[in-house]
Amino acid sequence: MATTKRNQIILPASRGAAGTTVLDRAFARVKGGKIFAKPKRTGSTSVTAASARRPGPRGHKGRGLGEAQLLHPIREMRGTNYQVCGLYPFPMGGGSPLEGVPLGRNLLSGEPVCCDPISWFQKLRVIANPSAFIMANPGLGKSSLLRRMAIGLAAFGVWPMVLGDIKGEHVAMIEALGGAVLPLGRGVGHINPLDDAGAVAAAKLLSAAKAEELLADLHTRRFDLIRSLISILRKKPLDEREDQILDRCLTVLEARHAESGTVPVMADLRQVLKDRPQEVREVALDRGNDARYDEITEPLESSLNSLCGSGAFGQMFARPSTNKIDASRPMVFDLSRISQSESDLRAATLLACWSIGTGTVRTSNMLADDGVIARQRFLLILDELWNTLAAGPGIVDQVNALTRLNREMGVGQIMASHTPSDLMAVRGEEDRAKAKGIMDRCGIKILGGLAKSEMPLLTESVPLSMREQEQLAAWQDPPAWNRRGDEAMEYTNDDVFASTDELTVNDVELRAWLEDPENREWYFDDRTTSPPPGQGKFFIKVGARAGIPFSMEFTPTERRSQVHDTEKKWHEAKFRAAQERGER
Repeated sequence: MATTKRNQIILPASRGAAGTTVLDRAFARVKGGKIFAKPKRTGSTSVTAASARRPGPRGHKGRGLGEAQLLHPIREMRGTNYQVCGLYPFPMGGGSPLEGVPLGRNLLSGEPVCCDPISWFQKLRVIANPSAFIMANPGLGKSSLLRRMAIGLAAFGVWPMVLGDIKGEHVAMIEALGGAVLPLGRGVGHINPLDDAGAVAAAKLLSAAKAEELLADLHTRRFDLIRSLISILRKKPLDEREDQILDRCLTVLEARHAESGTVPVMADLRQVLKDRPQEVREVALDRGNDARYDEITEPLESSLNSLCGSGAFGQMFARPSTNKIDASRPMVFDLSRISQSESDLRAATLLACWSIGTGTVRTSNMLADDGVIARQRFLLILDELWNTLAAGPGIVDQVNALTRLNREMGVGQIMASHTPSDLMAVRGEEDRAKAKGIMDRCGIKILGGLAKSEMPLLTESVPLSMREQEQLAAWQDPPAWNRRGDEAMEYTNDDVFASTDELTVNDVELRAWLEDPENREWYFDDRTTSPPPGQGKFFIKVGARAGIPFSMEFTPTERRSQVHDTEKKWHEAKFRAAQERGER
């Protein structure tokens, strides 16, 4: 039987007929009510004129007609409206937003990738809170990526605040930004738990209502911090009556120092307890008996003695703060001098740093609310989160509260850790649940190389496709056995970081800088020419969206400043080894 299609009559090939066109039908013959095409001697696979005029998306279909079986992908490029205005209307938009700190290039398209929690929250509105969590195995650039965001945001006017640098990795960055480095440790610096963080002086500049609110917040902050410090000493919380006694002692102490405007120290708080004021006796329930009062307050007085220089914490909290936080520039609390074995002292110092740091932010915000000063944005950095959370009780609650209040406080937040298992290593089931929620609430998750065994726990917080999981696992592999690898590989990012005349590093300056053996060894580090496959490579994940893979690369200015060099103690040993191999 014949088959009809678009004004054509095709006879079966077994009858030797070919396709007929409109012109052929004029010569068609009717035989027995059927239309037959005029036979042609072209075989059974003739091509009509219509099909020859209109090739398909792959060309003319048919044997020997040039159909393309494989279509090569077109290289994607990005340009400004001024550069590519003649291509309008554009066929498609870019793959990643160009808003935020430049981080590197997209591994798929080569386009620039920009990201930071404040820009994506405030301008793009693609995340619910201004926070980011960076996770990758050691040595893959996790802390360097964190510093890149901090440096970029500092250029945007957002001051980074590192409220507890346990390893001292961010000191060089803060110094390069002109910030304040506040060292703390045994015999190096002091931090006063009763420090007002500038609240008392700021209250005099505020309206009556705002001043009362600020001083009430100061009282609460002092009470929470001292109660937490005592809990670390005792390994258990205060009871109900001790909470009330401590609160009344602080109230009496603040009243005594209100007129003079001075900042009390822990010895002043202990003296209030010894003086037996009536306000304290009312909550102590001593029934007017001095002996009973002394018996009730003896445990609390003993704990205050430890904070006044006679206990395990030494002089750390016994004196006025060595340095004050200046809210007008970046800052870091350098805690690298506190030994890892002194977990209680490290936990207590971290709590004090977080309390005073957040108090400074609140004071600055209230002054801005009343129009006294211009609004200042802050970026709170918490690197090596696993070490911080394991420092002791109370730390998890502090970080957990911050992740819930960063929008209210008007601050951005970046945290970093190695693996999801680190968050589960804290003490207590309740703290483990809180630690897991810290990562869940972060608006941006940036993932680097991770072991395959971490994927089940990671996917509970971050939706990942199988392809993304395989890529993360591949990025954690070590480098090739050969030391040098591909000498032709270059790690530059000139298109993203356009250098100005003032910042341009010419060859003469670079050679002069490389005259220093330490600088030369760092600059020509083995990983510069043969890095691990996952070094500097990350996925940006927001919700269930597909991840944005990118590669972060250091600029010449970053290399010269050495802000990302965290292996200075190894330079001498590596230089000697290179000399022995005849490479230096």
